[in-house]
Amino acid sequence: MVDPYLSLAFGCIVMAVLIGGCSSAGPAPDQIIRTVPPPEASALIEEMGQRPEFVIIDARRPDEFAGGHIPGAINIDSATFSEHIAELDPDGIYVIYCRTGVRSAGVREAMREAGFGEVYEIEGGISAWKAAGLPVAGG
Repeated sequence: MVDPYLSLAFGCIVMAVLIGGCSSAGPAPDQIIRTVPPPEASALIEEMGQRPEFVIIDARRPDEFAGGHIPGAINIDSATFSEHIAELDPDGIYVIYCRTGVRSAGVREAMREAGFGEVYEIEGGISAWKAAGLPVAGG
């Protein structure tokens, strides 16, 4: 007689392998998908800010965005991001953030899975940005 717990464990392992085998383990070799601290994000914004393919995305709700955001950012709420991702150029360069990094992590992963080439997420979101004394517009 086969131990039912052993059968269950084996079944779970097989399922995990099958599911894991169907998803990518990480970014494609030519993708740059990184989480960066606020000072590094600020330097990137300073360096790239005038390039037409460079976009800063605030993934918070519109009312949060109106209360203060990184200068030059556009607002695409994480709750509706999937509806807007097709409007974005996958070859662009993006800096993304939310309040603390939870919502922007989902946006980052959606962009990775959609094949975006260069995405930088601000570690700690705008909360860490403000704590670092970096500039905020609006609000």
